Amino acid sequence: MGRRSLLQSAGRGGARALAAGLLAGVAVAGVAWAAALPFDLVAFGSFRRMNHTGDTQGQVKLAELPSGEGAWGVGALAGLVGEVVLHDGRLLVSRGQDHKGAVSPALPGDEAAIFVAARVRKWAYATVPADMDRARFEAFVVEEARAQGVDPEQPFPFLVDGRFPALTWHVVTGAANRGTGHGGGAHANQHAGMKVFEQPGASGRLVAFFSGTRLEGVVSHPGERLHVHYIDGARSASGHVDDFAVARGAVVRIPLR
Repeated sequence: MGRRSLLQSAGRGGARALAAGLLAGVAVAGVAWAAALPFDLVAFGSFRRMNHTGDTQGQVKLAELPSGEGAWGVGALAGLVGEVVLHDGRLLVSRGQDHKGAVSPALPGDEAAIFVAARVRKWAYATVPADMDRARFEAFVVEEARAQGVDPEQPFPFLVDGRFPALTWHVVTGAANRGTGHGGGAHANQHAGMKVFEQPGASGRLVAFFSGTRLEGVVSHPGERLHVHYIDGARSASGHVDDFAVARGAVVRIPLR
């Protein structure tokens, strides 16, 4: 599906750079390899390659992404001029020129520089037993995934509904970066400025992907395993999450099939 499969979408540098730099030792061919991922997961572009080359050109048209009930995804527009979340089959775009991170429908010509999507037909639910910072919560998600038979070495999507005692998110603007980093220094973004939103105590939903070892550096920042977007309760504002904490009582959805 789409114009470029995972290896093709490693960019115009080609499959060789991705296979050598991101998936060393794994010999696969784009569509077949993507089809082998759980939950029909597909990926376009690569964080590591984008960071190294500065190439933020479109890798897939938004119109070619999965659609319909059960389709979830996160990514950024070509040129890093905005963020994209695929919310249960509905594409919502936060454009960099909006000062509140407001979402709007995708336009016919919209493309993504990086995107990961999956389809989930059935979820398992888990309640967060205590307030957790990002690191502790990530460990909790991995533990819950294992308990449901999901291999945490493989990538998978998950959702979180609840309150977030700490929450920092941003929308990239496409403007030249002036030293702004994600979350005050983590994820330094060399290629675009951003509007940063600090909203401790906010409620809403996290649409998230765990990269596993297989796609770390591809669908998540190098050295990290999470790619997370926030969307508010009204489904009116959204962006890429830099840092967060999850409050006790939040509900996590782990995919089953």
